Amino acid sequence: MIPVIDGHNDLAWARREGFGYAVQGLDARVPALHTDLPRLDEGGVAGQFWSVWVDPALSGAEQVTATLEQIDFVQRLIDAHPDRLVAARNAREVRGAFGSGRLASLIGIEGGAQIDGSLAVLRQYARLGARYMTLTWSRTIDWADSATDEARHGGLTEFGRDVVREMNRIGMLVDLAHVSPATMRDALAVSTRPVMVSHSCALALCDHPRNVPDDVLAAIGERDGVVMVAFVPSFLSQARREWVEAGEIGEAPPVGIADVADHLEHIRAVAGVHAVGIGADYDGTDAMPGGLEDVSRYQDLLDELRRRGWSQHDLEAVAHGNVLRVLEASDADHAAFLAGSAGEPVSFVPRVDVTLRTAASASASASASDSTTVPRALVVVNAETSGPRRLGAWLEEEGIAVDAVLGSHGLPADLSGYDALVMLGGGLMPDDDDRAPWLAQERALAVEAIAADLPTLGICLGGQLLAHVAGGEVRADFGPKERGATLITPSAAGAADPLLSGLAQSSHMIENHQDMITALPPEAVLLASSAAVKNQAFRLGAHVRGLQFHPEVGADDLARWQEPTTPAEGDRPVAELLAEARAVDDENTRASRALIAGFAAEIRAAAAARASR
Repeated sequence: MIPVIDGHNDLAWARREGFGYAVQGLDARVPALHTDLPRLDEGGVAGQFWSVWVDPALSGAEQVTATLEQIDFVQRLIDAHPDRLVAARNAREVRGAFGSGRLASLIGIEGGAQIDGSLAVLRQYARLGARYMTLTWSRTIDWADSATDEARHGGLTEFGRDVVREMNRIGMLVDLAHVSPATMRDALAVSTRPVMVSHSCALALCDHPRNVPDDVLAAIGERDGVVMVAFVPSFLSQARREWVEAGEIGEAPPVGIADVADHLEHIRAVAGVHAVGIGADYDGTDAMPGGLEDVSRYQDLLDELRRRGWSQHDLEAVAHGNVLRVLEASDADHAAFLAGSAGEPVSFVPRVDVTLRTAASASASASASDSTTVPRALVVVNAETSGPRRLGAWLEEEGIAVDAVLGSHGLPADLSGYDALVMLGGGLMPDDDDRAPWLAQERALAVEAIAADLPTLGICLGGQLLAHVAGGEVRADFGPKERGATLITPSAAGAADPLLSGLAQSSHMIENHQDMITALPPEAVLLASSAAVKNQAFRLGAHVRGLQFHPEVGADDLARWQEPTTPAEGDRPVAELLAEARAVDDENTRASRALIAGFAAEIRAAAAARASR
């Protein structure tokens, strides 16, 4: 009997729904389920990734709570059957379980919504034993497109890419089941470790959106990943899929072991035998193929492959060897993370923050009409990783109350009660309304700020929005790039400007930017330029400024940069850029701090004028 490691089993949710999360009774046959301990033994299952899935009817923090309950079930299941099951985190422990005759139990998170937008939650799941996370389930989420829902992002957002980077850092496998082909391709471009597909099939054989296209299969094979074939009939058979789509009228077209073997052989042909595995999805779907009705039947599938000429080596690879190799490729990362030696997290940005819950109405009511009013600045955040960082801290040191509002949470209806507006970047273009529907309201706030000549800083995307709504021109495609430490030189008007004068004759700004503003608005005043980007800073009226550089960014921020996924002429290694940035970090911080101090002075003056009215 060849030991099998299955990539996906939904026993945990099945026991929640039908058995009150009970762990007792699984040492006997349970006819209502696909899975129990006797049948796992009969099927030769030596390792199982137990899926911890949460119904999308739950949202936000409820997803986190339900995930923890799911993990608790798996841990209690192992504790209840110590002679049959053993917890395993890594390939060494799985192989040790093989030797002891116990089933190695691993954990996979089935959906990125279950981290509720928090990389800290992701890290906690890893500490609790989760070794993979499926980037989405069946619905598109804030940072990744699902295969079975409307695409909103064109793949991964920048935060989604950060999720992949953090998973690499902490040794969690990136699972591409359930995600759109664009999300698959984005994740493959970002990940530095082999990825997995825990339970999907080949799109070329059945055009179900849950299946994987050939170009992605090939890319996974080239990167030493693994695609684990699901036993879901509508993923396996085109006739079965069309029957389901037509309303399941009449008798279901038959699906059997041969259909599963066909998908395994297709993936072997496209991606290589090293890239094939098994992720049945038992107890996660009602019907199973004939001959594979429950977890006791894996060896029958291997016998079918043997009849088709698969060697013993190849059978062992598909049954367990390939997924073990992929797991092992991230084991050192996971061990370093648990030991506290994996380096700094990709992001410390809190998911739950008082500032992100501040509503415009509360801000307005908090604004007193006397001279003791605390000046208030609205900071629009377009991506959770885009700040505010030191800008927010410096404003608060200057006596400015900072209300940071994440665009996806909803922006204020107007700027009532605010003395300043800051609009940060976020990897978006000014017309990216499909990806960021709140941009329409952000543009409305920009128009209001310009009309009122309210102290305003538009940084990166924010500067582009200011230019755009005031009649300037912004590129549809990326322009010339400047990365690392860029020398910014004020114009004559900039040298006299209360904010840009902080740069003195010139100062290095530490940034990662592309030239996007091709023509300034007719009434704009050019404040600063650099070698490749002419319109680095401009002013509208007396107090509205747009910047194509980032006073938010210091040298330490560059430590989390990745090498370009699409290298271009002139790109330099990140290590070189980081060294260059550290050499000018003190100069950068001084100039940026002076710029923000000038901005704070304008905010205080605006607040005093408002209080006197």
